[in-house]
Amino acid sequence: MADELLKETERLIKERPLAGEVLGAFKDLAALMAEEAPEINETSVDKRLQDIKREEGFPLFSRADLPLDLDSAAELLQKFLTILQTRERPDREGLQAALLACTKDDAWSRNLFSMVLRNDEDALVHIADGLDLEAQSLQFLAQMALTPSIQALRDFYAPQIDTDTWDHGYCPFCGSLPSISFFDKAGKRYMHCELCGLEWRFPRLKCPFCSNDDHKNLGYFDVENQEGFRVDFCRQCGRYIKVVDKRVFEKAGPMELENLATLHLDVLAAKEGFK
Repeated sequence: MADELLKETERLIKERPLAGEVLGAFKDLAALMAEEAPEINETSVDKRLQDIKREEGFPLFSRADLPLDLDSAAELLQKFLTILQTRERPDREGLQAALLACTKDDAWSRNLFSMVLRNDEDALVHIADGLDLEAQSLQFLAQMALTPSIQALRDFYAPQIDTDTWDHGYCPFCGSLPSISFFDKAGKRYMHCELCGLEWRFPRLKCPFCSNDDHKNLGYFDVENQEGFRVDFCRQCGRYIKVVDKRVFEKAGPMELENLATLHLDVLAAKEGFK
């Protein structure tokens, strides 16, 4: 999976010059992720309980309780920081401080991972401020360090996950919200999990965040001179989600990369008052 991500990153850098800077920075991380082989901490999931959870709309795991290989993730985070703190970046000193923190105390990385998995934004801001780093940057690096372990676990449990009949706006595997969505070649709508990358079918006229299906309160806007991309929004909850229309492209990139390559859409959505 990580090897393919690295190849696709290189392809999109060539095909999307405007996104080259952000994808180029990600390429360094993708190369390190491709080297990881995290252990899978198998957890027995009772079949009857699993069926009940699915029927009642509960994911297979909660994101805070995913049995992840945190040792592997901590090592990967150190590798990220070791490389990035050598680059000419405005946050270089903050990255050096983070590297020092995680090398001095093993519990530091585990605490950071726990914040990310719990979606504890206040705690992330507090720890990032102490390092003179942007909380969003620290969260991104921690989540990328967790990704190989999360995706290995997701693939292991894939046979037990029903993505065709699941019609909730959160991931059937880890319960996380989607970060981006897409239309496949047949025009069917899919959500892409922001944490584990799982993709599941979802109704075209429904908000994944508040389940609003009143078309009068749903809308979208296109991006000038960028066919194949749009932003869906919901006036009821004020949320938005980016959309990639794969029917327009001969080959779209993995959604992890499309999410990075379309950061300008997040800026546009924020200017329109959506969150």
